Amino acid sequence: MGGINISGIGVKLLEDRKSISYPLILLFLIIAAFLMDNLVFGPRVGGLSGNYIYPSLMWLLLFAFTFYLPGVKNAGSLRSKRLVRWLALLCVFIGLLFIMVQGFMGGFGQSPYDHSLVGITINILTLGSSLLAVEFTRSWLLNRFFAKRPRLGIPVVALFYMIYSLPLNKLTNLHGAKAMTEFLGTNIFPGLVQNLLATLLAFLGGPIPAVIYRGSMLAVERLSPVLPQSNWAITTLLGTLAPIIGMILVYQIYNEEAGHTRASHQGGSMFSPFFTSIACILIIWFCVGVFSYSPRVIVSGSMVPVMNIGDIVVVHKIPGSQARLGDIVMFQIGSMKVTHRIVRVEGEAGQRYFTTKGDANSNPEGDLLYEKNVLGKVVMVIPQLGKLTLLLRGS
Repeated sequence: MGGINISGIGVKLLEDRKSISYPLILLFLIIAAFLMDNLVFGPRVGGLSGNYIYPSLMWLLLFAFTFYLPGVKNAGSLRSKRLVRWLALLCVFIGLLFIMVQGFMGGFGQSPYDHSLVGITINILTLGSSLLAVEFTRSWLLNRFFAKRPRLGIPVVALFYMIYSLPLNKLTNLHGAKAMTEFLGTNIFPGLVQNLLATLLAFLGGPIPAVIYRGSMLAVERLSPVLPQSNWAITTLLGTLAPIIGMILVYQIYNEEAGHTRASHQGGSMFSPFFTSIACILIIWFCVGVFSYSPRVIVSGSMVPVMNIGDIVVVHKIPGSQARLGDIVMFQIGSMKVTHRIVRVEGEAGQRYFTTKGDANSNPEGDLLYEKNVLGKVVMVIPQLGKLTLLLRGS
């Protein structure tokens, strides 16, 4: 009676080094591991087994599977692998430096992670197994598909692993614009550029440099007894900027050492989108008032000629105790925000109230403005830049 020779099929598959079956199987296993980790082990199994033991075994099996795949060669030469590993350590140093800056800006606080011997051991095993699985599969997929197309491959693979690393429990529990903005700032932006840097390291030097970089940063986060406690905006800015600086240095130093004469030109074109992204982040933060400064469009002529309809004013959020006679301040009247000048100050410190008036108005406001109701002070006027906004609003 005839039968199917399973072992023979397996040997034939392994001999076919260019078979599309390998990447398809690997992608399936990566996605399955992500879903199991986020939807099954922790939420449904729970406990020590569901949160630590089963996920660790799963990651180790995925890591081991990569050794059965046909070997792929990374873009860097054997001679340059040592350089790329040193560059990975340089990126770690930059990341640590920015963590220190973040701490000095917002202060340090006690780490929320368990630092007992058992807790440290569990963290090392769990994070170590997932780190090895992620970085070895990242390097294999990148150098298998995009060895000759890094400009396409590095962003695509980085985006895939950024999505792969998102915490589904947080993503599914977001409510409101503020929560979404903070999630974008603390997870999406830093996660994407960190994955871009890890993918660049994997492209040039294989999985080990990426393991050095991400492993060191994870170790600092999980094993340090104190961590920065700054607000989300500072966390996003510094957490995004550090990997970008690392990418620029890695790209430039590697190309110079490799003798690529067009390194500086290529570097500029490769990293210009990242600088554009940072600029967009800063503009968005400015518009929503993250830095205590926010823009407002003038819609009335009560402050002519200082401020005209269609001008944009930059308002600095200040406590009312800092408002002075002659300042142009913003305050609320009903559903409107009004910007008028303080023409009289009465009362004592802590109990002051102001009389306000539009420069173009004949009479001051009838209602007094208490200092606690001051929203901010106008610090800059940008002529006519807000007219497009008024047109879009139909004003």
